[in-house]
Amino acid sequence: MNKINIKDLKIKFDLSELMSVSKESTVIIDNTSKVNINEEIENNKIIITKIDAFKNQYLDLVTLAKHNFTEYKPNVMGTMCELSPVHNWNQIIELNKNQFLYYDHQSDGVEIFEDETMEDIGWNASPLEISYRDIAEFIEDNCEGTLMFYDNGVQFNGFAVIEDINEVITKTKEFICNKAKENIEAGLVDIDDDDVIESMEYFGIKG
Repeated sequence: MNKINIKDLKIKFDLSELMSVSKESTVIIDNTSKVNINEEIENNKIIITKIDAFKNQYLDLVTLAKHNFTEYKPNVMGTMCELSPVHNWNQIIELNKNQFLYYDHQSDGVEIFEDETMEDIGWNASPLEISYRDIAEFIEDNCEGTLMFYDNGVQFNGFAVIEDINEVITKTKEFICNKAKENIEAGLVDIDDDDVIESMEYFGIKG
């Protein structure tokens, strides 16, 4: 998984691409600096900014950038524009809430998976002494996608956008089965507990 600290990210794109865009257009710029006009971004990309009614009635690029991207502290050099997304981190979280798999809260950590199947997996893994944090770290190290986060050395929060949910489900189930067997052998799991029995049945683990 690609891991991006938002405070180190700079978005650079050519403003001249936007000079002929009509004011009714929706403009989305993703984490790769690609400018998407009236189209959705790829499912493994992250929305950095989205403008539903683009303003292009300006004669110069500096004014165009200022009026459309002011919250991102635009820096215009020739036709190129550089944005600093860290200034609008909370809005970026909001823009991507419908596509991220989980949000890693600065105080509560990972509490839920937004995909229904993954949430069932996380719920059933808990009695086997496998936490949502364990699963999230496995996904970040073994699955395709992007983890975007804010880390200033004091606090951390972020979210993960995955590329292929089927890949994540398959790999996560395999990870949980292997980890659960280790935990059982280590005496960390009571295989006579009703919740544990139910979880073992869910994952097809034999006692």
